[in-house]
Amino acid sequence: MDELDHALAARRHADKAMSASGGDDPAVLASLAQSEALLAVAAAIDRLREAFGRREAPPAPERRDQANPIAEARRQYPHAYKPWTAEADAALLAAHRAGHDVATLADTFGRQPSAIRSRLTRLGLSGAGATTPTADSRDSTE
Repeated sequence: MDELDHALAARRHADKAMSASGGDDPAVLASLAQSEALLAVAAAIDRLREAFGRREAPPAPERRDQANPIAEARRQYPHAYKPWTAEADAALLAAHRAGHDVATLADTFGRQPSAIRSRLTRLGLSGAGATTPTADSRDSTE
């Protein structure tokens, strides 16, 4: 229905209501005002639908899982952001003491290199010469 059709429908409705009420009933007049407002909204919606219908929607940008950085990290590092276990800590310490570098440890443990460095620090290996964890880090369950 286009704008002209809406206007004609509103006019027919108004004429019919006015002739039935004698033209002075406040409830009928309020109802007519509401009807005309709704018809104006319907006409505006029709215009918008027509305007948007003519345009092609732009292609959606290709998105990787930007809303979930954890899922994004786990594409490359399957264990990223998962809690460390005591067994994983022990294996990490053993591999580090065996001389494996951070990149190799990251691949082995499926974690980001920054997570490997952070965990080694938390386990008391803050410097290249440190080889034993501190008492505080052994008690940590993270």
